[in-house]
Amino acid sequence: MLKGNLFDQFFSKDDVEMIHESIMRVLTEIGIKIEDEEALEIFRNHGAKVDGDLVFISQELLTKTLSTIPEAFEIVGIESKLTIGIGKDLVVAPTNGCPTVQDFQGNFRSSNSDDLENFYKIINTSDVYGISSMVCADIPGFENSPTESAMAQMAMLAKYSRKPMYNILGITPHNYKAGNAKVGSRACIQLVKEYMDNHDDYVLYSGMCVLPPLSVGGDAIEHYLAFAEENQPVNVTTCSMSNLTAPPSLMGSIVADFANMLAIAVLIQLKVPGLPVIFSPFSSIADMREVRLCTGAPEFMLICLGHLAMGDYYRIPMRTGGSLADGFDADYQAGCESTLGALAATLTNACILPHASGDLSNFNLLSYPKFMMDEEMLRYMRRLREGVMISEKKANIDLLKKVGPRGNFLKGRTSKDYREETYLTSPVFNRGACNEDGRLKAGDIKDRAKKIFDERIASYQLPDVTQTQKAILNKHLPKKYQY
Repeated sequence: MLKGNLFDQFFSKDDVEMIHESIMRVLTEIGIKIEDEEALEIFRNHGAKVDGDLVFISQELLTKTLSTIPEAFEIVGIESKLTIGIGKDLVVAPTNGCPTVQDFQGNFRSSNSDDLENFYKIINTSDVYGISSMVCADIPGFENSPTESAMAQMAMLAKYSRKPMYNILGITPHNYKAGNAKVGSRACIQLVKEYMDNHDDYVLYSGMCVLPPLSVGGDAIEHYLAFAEENQPVNVTTCSMSNLTAPPSLMGSIVADFANMLAIAVLIQLKVPGLPVIFSPFSSIADMREVRLCTGAPEFMLICLGHLAMGDYYRIPMRTGGSLADGFDADYQAGCESTLGALAATLTNACILPHASGDLSNFNLLSYPKFMMDEEMLRYMRRLREGVMISEKKANIDLLKKVGPRGNFLKGRTSKDYREETYLTSPVFNRGACNEDGRLKAGDIKDRAKKIFDERIASYQLPDVTQTQKAILNKHLPKKYQY
């Protein structure tokens, strides 16, 4: 099993203390811009210094509020439960938010609701993902929903999810016309509670991005407060770009982002002490030659490791890293970049590895073939995290004595040690012989990925729910997706 953390190799205790001291200077000397009057009033009522829309947080207030954040919590799905938190198994979550897809033929087009259905089926037939995530939001296919587009998208996630759910949907006037972001977010949560007939447990977690540098937009705060009022876990996201929305140095990026997220953690604990909070930073460098985010860069992994070090320092569950790439094809570049991002979470105490499959072109492109290839890479990550079993028995000394020098270990049945420690089954990757027969049998990796994809789509079955539950979702689902 995982022992220690990769970030320890990059950030010493003195480094972490210096980052903390810098964060405190931001919180006490510069402040965080909070663009919501209700949130400002909560801060005032609990003794925080508020100057206009700037909030200043003391070390005392920070320490007091962070002490009530649970290190772990349980989220309940329609068929299963999942524990998320520090010291628990790493939860792998698929990507979300990509507006464009790449199909198995290499063609590019806009994402649509049929793609959403496909990916929900793949996610919920996988042994890799612990969370069913809203892969895309506000895409074609929900314009003529019976109620609101936001409600239809929430109902779609609920219909196909056999696992606990993560919702990326930000409420806007485009997808929810009946109220503001708080009203719409609460309506989505209440729909899930009604569908699951569960008003007591955590049944949905979600995140919105703060507005770097050092501010939080009003819509995001309404979203956070909605989840707090519905007593559901709050995921605080940031995605800054160095030299644009973050300082030019990597340390400066970590300092500014973490201060930004801590302000929301304090707000949520002042509102509902003990409510789970997760930090979800995806910040990286900007390529100033094209003014674009680079999530496939090695600096992305370094910034993630810095955030993970600070999450460990403050004891806040962390959701970060991801199989992200700057490239726009499922090729060697994308594989290299995605593996770097996945390692950041795999070899640390991260709680959730998000954006774990399919991402290309900095959150902008969702690739069908890469989604299936990334699944196999993630199985490699899982094996890495399991580590090497160390015990007197595992040293195999008696066996070495029996076989002796120049012997072999092929006699008899395949040993239990070999079977339990060796990962061989690889449905997508080729591990066969490089002779003519082996090459012919292996074929192309994209063809293998497509074969597995087709098998999984065919095997998917909807959750077994009641007629009452079906009717609850049918009120919001577009006709095409109704039961």
